[in-house]
Amino acid sequence: MAGETNYALIWFIYLASGAVFYLIFWKFSSLSGRFPAWLLRTVLAVLIFTPVLPQSENQVAAPALMAVALDSIAAGPGAAARALAALTMGMVLGCTTSFGLFLVLRLRRGKSRWEIL
Repeated sequence: MAGETNYALIWFIYLASGAVFYLIFWKFSSLSGRFPAWLLRTVLAVLIFTPVLPQSENQVAAPALMAVALDSIAAGPGAAARALAALTMGMVLGCTTSFGLFLVLRLRRGKSRWEIL
């Protein structure tokens, strides 16, 4: 019971601190253009918030970036492949979705397709 409570508490702390860091980054990324800001925000969100089930006997989720780092250090680069695959898929899906949403919102505002980027 205590392990489950600690697990939930640690995830809550991690998500809260990730959200604060993301909001600070949101303000700083607005200094670049609109499209680069969208991509930078998407990449950071994927890096911070992608979970993965590590290769262990207990099936608890961990942040994928931490799992990649710890598996690479502890068991070598080959062990990090599972977490790296989840991180890569999240990155591809996130960037594709972000680009599509950016285009849809810009086209709805009435901009021509050459003025988008």
